[in-house]
Amino acid sequence: MQALITRFAAFWFAAWHLRQAPLRDASAQTRAAWLRDHNGQFAGRWFALGAGLWLVFMTPFVNAWPIALVGLFGLIMGMWHIGWQIVAQKRAGPPAIDPPVEFRPEDQQAEGNDDDAH
Repeated sequence: MQALITRFAAFWFAAWHLRQAPLRDASAQTRAAWLRDHNGQFAGRWFALGAGLWLVFMTPFVNAWPIALVGLFGLIMGMWHIGWQIVAQKRAGPPAIDPPVEFRPEDQQAEGNDDDAH
């Protein structure tokens, strides 16, 4: 049962990951960078749950107020994770950008070696 609760918390909450090693012992800058990079996933999960339950609640076949409350809670948690990501972006700065990649010379593209040619 404990493993099920742990998996549930790890899937839905970013704060759970911050309390586990190695992030628990990491610097504030590293934790902010992790939040900047991963909070979008958690927000997306909450938004999907909230919007899905709200749409189910709005159908004429299901009119149960607990579904609406859980849906609103999901939307609020999604907004909270997005807000947390924005704050982490300010603390950690923008993510590192890979250097530019060299393109193939024009003569190789003209010979028909391009797989993306239409």
